[in-house]
Amino acid sequence: MKTILPLTLGLGAALLSPFVHAEEELAPPDVDFYAEAQMLRADLAPYGFDTTDGLDIRLGMWLNSLDLGGDSRLGLEAGFLRQSKDSIDSEFVRAPTVSEQGAGASSVRINEEDSLEINGFTVGVLWQTKRWVYLKGGAYIYDFELENRQQRTLLDNNGDTVVSLTEAPSSDSQSGIAPYLGVGLAIPVVDKLTVTADYRQTQLESENFGTFGIGLRFTN
Repeated sequence: MKTILPLTLGLGAALLSPFVHAEEELAPPDVDFYAEAQMLRADLAPYGFDTTDGLDIRLGMWLNSLDLGGDSRLGLEAGFLRQSKDSIDSEFVRAPTVSEQGAGASSVRINEEDSLEINGFTVGVLWQTKRWVYLKGGAYIYDFELENRQQRTLLDNNGDTVVSLTEAPSSDSQSGIAPYLGVGLAIPVVDKLTVTADYRQTQLESENFGTFGIGLRFTN
């Protein structure tokens, strides 16, 4: 018994020793966190709309332990992107249907409003060089909503209004994941604070639209 106990304790200590040293040598990850906010201007012409404003708020971290050479660094980021609703108005006159003719219409004037709203989240990678230039890319997890509002005005032979009817709005909403790529500049202004400006292209609903953003980035 006097021999077995010391041997058991010695064997146990030998088995636990690697784990104890590994825990002592395990250092916290070498990262710096940053927050960024940008005002956006998106060109929605591929979808039949004009430009619209937006806001992009992102949180990220620089992976300092990755040595990419040339004083460049790699970051991971995620954010919330919101575009203001954009709308266009149109008006045209068409021939009446049988039921509209029965109501006394000789022609029908249609007033339409179509609106588009895009919102979502981004998850991506950011690579920045020592010359303040950065490249970014990732996935845009989006909600894409088109809405149509229509008003019909029945007109008689003299062009006077017989009756005006407002239709219930119709909408088409889709969700998905779209890839994006961008290039930009990050110019330091004071310690830990940087002015950023970038341009990105996003492929969404089989079309590409461009977004220009300008804002501030704060690194801890």
